[in-house]
Amino acid sequence: MESGKTNQIFLDGYICKAPIYRKTPLGREIADLLVAVNRPYGKSDYIPCIAWGRNARYASTFEVGGHIQIWGRVQSREYVKKINEEESEKHVAYEVSVSKLEYIDE
Repeated sequence: MESGKTNQIFLDGYICKAPIYRKTPLGREIADLLVAVNRPYGKSDYIPCIAWGRNARYASTFEVGGHIQIWGRVQSREYVKKINEEESEKHVAYEVSVSKLEYIDE
């Protein structure tokens, strides 16, 4: 693999919102997670994550406040936000696509 051309991320944080588990119209399992990763000096980053398949099923059992570790990649996607009946805006969302996750029992 060429140096500098990888997209890998590791997060060690806490579930801050109940995971949202669902199936796509094609039957794929998906779970949305919001993970709080603490920084020094009392600050936190809130990172949206998306898990698929068995990872989604596993993530759906996590409770708010649970300590988790996530490995994955950062991805972007475009979406359109409707402002009113006539207007809409294009936006870009960034999220972590999960390849592996672990629940940390404390």
